[in-house]
Amino acid sequence: MSTLPLMTGVDIDNFFFSPAAKPPASTKTFFLGGAGVRGLEIEGKFKKFTAIGVYLEDTAVPFLAGKWKGKSVEELTDSVDFFRDIVTGQISFSKDTSIPEVGSAKIKSRDLSETVLETIIGKNGVSPAAKRSLAAKLSELMKNYII
Repeated sequence: MSTLPLMTGVDIDNFFFSPAAKPPASTKTFFLGGAGVRGLEIEGKFKKFTAIGVYLEDTAVPFLAGKWKGKSVEELTDSVDFFRDIVTGQISFSKDTSIPEVGSAKIKSRDLSETVLETIIGKNGVSPAAKRSLAAKLSELMKNYII
């Protein structure tokens, strides 16, 4: 049985992402893989809209390590295939910043869930900071993972 990596929470512009989260209707707990802001440059100033946290199942590290261990943060950040490998299973979303006890929406289509996650951390994702944070965290975790 896998165990969650030892993690700490992350504060992104006064929004705290806990080190672990348990989605509604799940027996699994997920660890914080990375976080960052989503924003847009308007009239020469970067306007932040949301903070995004990406949580992963503990089995993600050994799964990814087989293919990606030894790659630099930059190589991972620039790899579309790396982020596609991260996307597995169904994804649930809350209507606000909390993790609800009962799911408010559940994407049952694997293609749709992959598309949603790819809009966040994919090649042209809305949060380059979350993407880089995720690549940095996973790179570090994979360094310590024995294949």
